Amino acid sequence: MPVYPGPNQADLLHENKQEYLFQNETIAPGQASIAHQLARTPGKSYPFGASFQIIFSGNPGTFRLDVQTADLDQDSSFVTVSSLTAGLNGAYQGRIELPTFWAKYVRVLLVTLTNPVNTSVLVSR
Repeated sequence: MPVYPGPNQADLLHENKQEYLFQNETIAPGQASIAHQLARTPGKSYPFGASFQIIFSGNPGTFRLDVQTADLDQDSSFVTVSSLTAGLNGAYQGRIELPTFWAKYVRVLLVTLTNPVNTSVLVSR
């Protein structure tokens, strides 16, 4: 997946689906992923949450990965709502859960990464 390509290019992600924001890529600190528009969930279950599986190909060292949301698919509109800086399992994987999700768009931003390992981030609805 490419890094954030610019405004108004987000793919639509429906409920009960998954998409990679980064897929086994070497990402430089400070780069944001592509954005996805999260489809509105009909019925009483709205809003529907989203989860993020973070997978590093090896020991990332010191890292920070931010989940960012926005109502406009513009770089300046994204705001950090959750961060992962620790808590990886033995396979260098971690999770972020957003049990309720109101924003229209989501992406991740790799803020810091000490060791040059590949990064994958899978978003699930």
